[in-house]
Amino acid sequence: MSHTRSLRAAVLFPMVLAMVLAALSVAGCKSSPPEPDATVADAGIAAGFLGPDDHCPGSAHCEGTGDGKLHVGAGKASFTPVIVETWTDVNGDSEWQSNEPYVDADGDGKFDAYWIAGFGSGRAANGVSDDLEARALAFRHGDTLVAICYLDVVGFFTDEMDAIRQDARLAEFAIDHIVLGSTHVHESVDTIGLWGRNELQTGYQADFQATVRDAAVLAIRDAVTGLKPARMIIAQGTSLDDPSDPTSGTTSFHHDIRDPVIYDPTITVARFVDEAAPDVTIGTLLAWTSHPETGGDENLLLSADFPHWFRETVEQGLPDEGLEGLGGVALFVQGALGGQIGPLHGVAVPGPDGTPITSLGLAKAQALGTNLARRALEALRDDGETSTETAVSYRSTEMFARVDNVGFQTLFLIDVLAPHRLVGYDTTKPIVGANIPWIPLRTTYLQVGPLATITSPGELHPELWVGGYDGSWSWGYPILSPDVTENVPDLADAPAPPYLRDLVLANPGVRYAILAGCAEDYAGYILPAFNYVLHPDNPYIEEANGQHYEETRSLGPEVEEHVVDVMQALAAWRP
Repeated sequence: MSHTRSLRAAVLFPMVLAMVLAALSVAGCKSSPPEPDATVADAGIAAGFLGPDDHCPGSAHCEGTGDGKLHVGAGKASFTPVIVETWTDVNGDSEWQSNEPYVDADGDGKFDAYWIAGFGSGRAANGVSDDLEARALAFRHGDTLVAICYLDVVGFFTDEMDAIRQDARLAEFAIDHIVLGSTHVHESVDTIGLWGRNELQTGYQADFQATVRDAAVLAIRDAVTGLKPARMIIAQGTSLDDPSDPTSGTTSFHHDIRDPVIYDPTITVARFVDEAAPDVTIGTLLAWTSHPETGGDENLLLSADFPHWFRETVEQGLPDEGLEGLGGVALFVQGALGGQIGPLHGVAVPGPDGTPITSLGLAKAQALGTNLARRALEALRDDGETSTETAVSYRSTEMFARVDNVGFQTLFLIDVLAPHRLVGYDTTKPIVGANIPWIPLRTTYLQVGPLATITSPGELHPELWVGGYDGSWSWGYPILSPDVTENVPDLADAPAPPYLRDLVLANPGVRYAILAGCAEDYAGYILPAFNYVLHPDNPYIEEANGQHYEETRSLGPEVEEHVVDVMQALAAWRP
């Protein structure tokens, strides 16, 4: 959930939410959130990792050996809405006010807007720059069939994901598991609810959500029906300014603006080609880490931001530079972007003529996506490895995290946030003391040959992925900013290795590890406990001094224990 908000939202939201909290307290919190699952006891919720609830191969539904070959398919589908009710931004603040004129196309006397997610509320879409898409890859080996699908949205809750998995149009394929994720784009329609007309009016629209789900089903169906024997060609590069210098920084691509400065600039490209026609690409998996908010808070055109141009350029190539496109369907997988990994604060992306673009906007998003594609294509050309390992496996588990954030509790109660099942509390009593809701989440480990990923149900802080507290993942930047003097993280308290990436790489045959961020659910920022600081008087509603915005958009101080500890245990588990 983005750190960048309009000044009006930054000032008004804490005040308005505090008033709502007070009103709910007086009323005894009698709003009706989703009913709790009575079969889940508090002890079970707090138990952490109890083993995977599904894994393949080895479970009853995936015991067969098949032909021993890797089969891959790809698909995509658009869910771009048609914008018919546009508006005039009279005061130029990129936020619609009720006194600003709009086109009432259906004559119903109200502005039927598509609210753009990210930044502040009130940003109504005025048109379309490029398509919003669901893109999917399907993998089959032996009797194991799994798909991964990423959506061009800011986030997607598990209730919506389960509806996709259970769609009747997919039932005939007997897919063992579907990993669903969001690119976390800040120029798409609000699918979480936080960015509606104002801070306390939801941006969630059930009809649009159905369109997104439908596109996901179509993309997955096409991927599965297109399965064919395939080979993998894989490589990794970086987004370092100078790929030969690990201290050169990354200001041409992205940066970390929360201490400690630790992040993963790895660009992973895995091309899957038709075994019978090796020059024909079925699909390509692209993995990198950054907030897709390059379009900025003044943009009023729907866009997939840099992932659109990243995917498109990998498919079409840069022929003028001797880099041929791969064709097929490119799928972008978001990484460990928590802690403000993104295009802000000094990031200057070289444009088409080499001139750095400093201002946010879609021109910067296009340049960033194009430059990423160049790096990916160069890495594949120079270092691409054709893998002889073809096995596909996965393991998955449900986990539970406590929703301590009073802001989230309130937004669920007043139906601002999109629907999400909550468990482990009594809905007839006030949410106080021990009567706190828990949120069911999921994480999945997926391995395809030498490539492995584990999913994070939110914006994982990269230090929880790579470690790097010794400065080895700081890329020439100071690990602690000299101008930050309050609530500075004490690195002596940082967790010890092994870290999540280490545990993924320790699995047999894994040589390439990526994090699949904002996948299997979306639960905001996932922070390390040692650097979790709340405002002393108004926790979660106001930020603590220093660099602690993310705490206001996280579940609570124990999110590392409730989520990351389970992810680590799943990565370390062996059949």
